[in-house]
This record gives sequence, structure tokens and C-alpha cells, in this order.
Amino acid sequence: MILLTSEKTIKKFIENTEEPIAVVLGKYITVGLGAVRCLGRAKVPVLWLDSSSKHVGFHSKYCTGMICPHPRNTPNQYIDCLLNIGSMLNKKGVLFPVRDVEVINILKFRSQLEKYFHLPMANLEISEILFNKNLFYKRLEKLNIAHAKTYFPNDISDVEKVSKKINYPCVLKPFYSASFVLDFNTKAFIANTSSQLINLYKKALSKNHEVIIQEIIPGNVRNMHGLNAYYDKTFSPNGVFMYRRIREWPHGMGNGCYIESVRIPELEKIITPLIKDIKYHGIIDAEIRKDPRDNEFKLIEINSRCWMQCSLPARCGINIPYFAYLDAIGKNLEKPKEILENIKWLYMWEDIHSSFKSIIKRDLSFLDWIRSYKGEKEYSIFAKDDIVPFLYSLIPFYQQ
Repeated sequence: MILLTSEKTIKKFIENTEEPIAVVLGKYITVGLGAVRCLGRAKVPVLWLDSSSKHVGFHSKYCTGMICPHPRNTPNQYIDCLLNIGSMLNKKGVLFPVRDVEVINILKFRSQLEKYFHLPMANLEISEILFNKNLFYKRLEKLNIAHAKTYFPNDISDVEKVSKKINYPCVLKPFYSASFVLDFNTKAFIANTSSQLINLYKKALSKNHEVIIQEIIPGNVRNMHGLNAYYDKTFSPNGVFMYRRIREWPHGMGNGCYIESVRIPELEKIITPLIKDIKYHGIIDAEIRKDPRDNEFKLIEINSRCWMQCSLPARCGINIPYFAYLDAIGKNLEKPKEILENIKWLYMWEDIHSSFKSIIKRDLSFLDWIRSYKGEKEYSIFAKDDIVPFLYSLIPFYQQ
């Protein structure tokens, strides 16, 4: 690991690279480290930017770390930093955002950044259909794509009407989750009563967040599935990968901390028509829940960026970030030679929390928990060929 802190060290790093540099943007350790390893193991030089120096991922042997301005707090300085780096490059770099806040920033300044970087994703107008929940669910309704029952309130009177007819618990989702997470440290609010729904709406409004209100599809964590792919500029999928959750954290509205690869062709039939309709190209991470009431798969959301478990498809033979990199620099995509099955991805720290809560609730026995770890696994932070980030993750004050 090298931490770049001056223009001189940046130039030295650039001079020592022959291939176009991949620039990973953002602080989510599991997402960023997965992307860094996917690219680094494919011999791609990687620069990872974050606003904090205490970053576990900076210690990966597959990247060089660099401190940058915060993309939300100081967006203009953040873009200036990227432009400054770009002006030193010998060849156009490729940008890989790992959070929505980075996606929104680089797409807003796309015309300036494209002088120095490839952005392997659709423009802001198209991408916003995916990360703006209001636009997203309205498009699903227009295309008759199955999803949870959704309401679009304009004001408190609309919320009061919804509160009298929706089933509880229900969820309030912000139009833009990136800023909502930074304000409330959660990606949505769950309401269990009519009064709570109204109060949570007011709470979101106090920070200027518009929301949609949605039913919660019943069922356990194993009803949640995902599809990952890179869609090229013809809107065709490359390297489609599918998974199912085993456990999640936090329970109910969290991320998959333990997942397994599966093959369900029906999932691609749900996603590809939407992608073609909006003419999106780029990496996607789609979440789809099977509704036990009618056994129908219902689309929850699509992230237009690298995602938390992106190293699992690569472990199985489908290196999606590398596909995006190759397509961006004009090289032919490498078709997977062999696709491995029945491999799991584990974020141990969160899975321990999830498992212990399930054990306390008597939803999981201790013996079944131990047995669930059988089989081949890809780990979120631990890697035999890149052990140092894991060692730093054991230090309490280091960011994870």
C-alpha cells in the first residue's frame, strides 16, 4: 500500500503504470475492496480515493490509496481533485463509484470529467431513473413490472390518507437514498402504526427528503434474490450473475451479509426489459424479492454501481468490474471460461450480529449456524492473497 499525499507522488505512481488506471471512488470497505481486488487481480492499476486516511482498503496490495475532499460536504473541491488527477494521466482513466453520492457527483460533472476519464455508465438523466425511487417505481408501474404496492404522497394530507389503508408494517423510502443515509444512518424508515407513519414522514421532511410509501413484502431473508451484470452500450447483459440471501444485517431492511450463488433465469427476464426501455448501460445490482403470497418475483431496486458483494461473481468466473473496464477502454470483453456454482460470500462481522440475533429469537439454532458455514466461500475483507486489510480491520479506530 502506498498513500499518495502530494502531486509529486501522484505523478510517480502514474509514470509507473502502462495500462489505463481504474479510479475507485468511495469509502464503503466491502464494496471498494471487492472492486479493487476484481480489477487488481486482472492486472489493472488501481487508485482508490477517499476522504479519510484511516481506511482499511488503502492497505490492499491491489491499490494505491489517496486522500481526497468529501464528495458531499465539498463537492466542487472533490471534482477539482479528480480533474487535477486526470490532467496528469497519460491515458484516460476509468471511474468506479461505490456509493450513490459519488455516482451523482461524477454524472453531474460528466462533461468536464470525460476529458480525462471514461465513465462506464449511462448519463445522469437515464441513471436517475434507477437511483431516484420516485422515478423508478413510476417506471415499473408504466412497464407493468411486478413490485411492492407503492404510494406517492405529495404532502401530509396524502400521507394521512395512505396511513388509513396501507398494511403495517410499511416502509418510507427517500427519493435519493445517498443523502438520506448520511442524515439518518439508515436507508429507509419502517412504520408500525398510522401515527408513526405520519411522524416519520415529518421527520424525513425536516431534512428536506421527499419519500414514497411502500408495503413490505412478507417472507424470510431467503426470499431476497439479486442479479448482477454489466450492460453494454447495446443494452445487452454481459456476465449475468444471480444470488440468494442466507442472512442479512440489520434484520428486515439490511444488506446481505451471507449470500450464495444461484441460477434463476426468470430474474434476467424481469431486469433486461427495463434496462432496454430506459436505454441504460453500465454495472447493475438488482434486488428482487419472491412474494410467498403469489410466488411472484418482485423488483425492489437497482443500484447503478459496484455493490457490496461484487467479489463473489468474480470468484465464480464473472468479473463484472473488469468487464466494465475493458468495454470502457475499447477492448473486447472476455467471456467467462468456466462459471463455478455453490459458492458463498460472507461478511463475518455483520453475519455474527445477524446470527446471534436470530439465535436469541429462536429462528436459528447454534448448530445450524455452525453448519451453514460449510462449503467454499469468498470473504468480504479476508483474502489469502491480500491479508493486510483484514489485519487492519481488527484495529478498532480503523474505518470499515
